[in-house]
Amino acid sequence: MKDVVTIQDRLKQVFDALGITIYQIAKELGENPSKFYNILNGRAKPSYDTIMSLLACYPQISADYLIRGTLPVLNSLEANAKVMVTDEDTLEIPFVPVRFYATFVESYADGYGSSETELFRVRKPVLKGHKQAVVLEISGNSMSPQLAHGAKVLAVPINESDWEYQSGGVYAVMYRDYFVVKRIRDNELITRKYLTLHSDNPNGGNVTVSLQDIRGMWKIVTIVEAPVE
Repeated sequence: MKDVVTIQDRLKQVFDALGITIYQIAKELGENPSKFYNILNGRAKPSYDTIMSLLACYPQISADYLIRGTLPVLNSLEANAKVMVTDEDTLEIPFVPVRFYATFVESYADGYGSSETELFRVRKPVLKGHKQAVVLEISGNSMSPQLAHGAKVLAVPINESDWEYQSGGVYAVMYRDYFVVKRIRDNELITRKYLTLHSDNPNGGNVTVSLQDIRGMWKIVTIVEAPVE
């Protein structure tokens, strides 16, 4: 009896053929790497949206192979052709480099969107329809190893009414005249009116922020560019 090739088997073949790691794929798609580990280990099956995102992000993947198991694994390219990302595949969104942090804080009350704002081009599958997203540059190593100095991340604003429900993720928080990227573990905005922000790096320290001092909050959803270490 012929062995049945599962979707997990086909995904492994696709990733091997692309020569990229699960972490790289997850980062590109804005997903948690554990999702793909669970799929490849047979603990979960990829959703339709995940398959479509893979095909949109990596057009060289053969849809016939991924969905039906019909070879080849990757689409063949013309000898004189190369894969290119066109303007239609990307969007330009506001970019806040480290040197602009102070200006960002100062101008936030007046509404962010100055004509002087730098722009960063991001692939549409990474954006996933996030509204009012910005790209932030990471300063320092308090969030290493996950976020190294110089990394650029996609961040989406959190409505003030939802601040008290945020926990477990990495956030950019503007309070008083500070703008920091930290992890929220202890959210006591409802009970004690304060928020504790943690560094992933044990040497990075923590900070406790009063609700009345918080001016804005953004959730970090994915890395869009990371320095080579």
